[in-house]
Amino acid sequence: MRVISVVGCHKSGKTTVLEALVSALLAHGRVGTVKHMPGHPVTQGDTWRHLRAGAEVVVGLGDGRITIEREWTLLSALRDLESRGIDFALVEGFKSSALPKIAVGGIEAPNTLCQIELSDLDTERVSDLVRLVLDQPEIDLCCSVI
Repeated sequence: MRVISVVGCHKSGKTTVLEALVSALLAHGRVGTVKHMPGHPVTQGDTWRHLRAGAEVVVGLGDGRITIEREWTLLSALRDLESRGIDFALVEGFKSSALPKIAVGGIEAPNTLCQIELSDLDTERVSDLVRLVLDQPEIDLCCSVI
């Protein structure tokens, strides 16, 4: 599985870049995403009550499926995508990780492969980003430092 992270400050256009990459990479294989959501509350409502009661995993079913696990890591999320046969994992956030990155809006982060401004995102630039992803080696998740 090839993995790349899209990083940037709040409201810099990370999700817009990620959407364009997802759509374009579908021509090359199966795509999954991981979104860093540090401020997303899970300590309220019925989900919290299930976790507080001792559940290790809570699966919510509605218009889609969301899984909340008591213990998680970026590596465990990527392994889950890999186990589902995903070819490309696009990660939104985790700017301190060792993953290769596309940086949006001038943010500095380790392992940045390229910088992009949202205003530069056109069909040609998306094609360049797809080639960048396709050129990444597959990550061996059993031995990699994420």
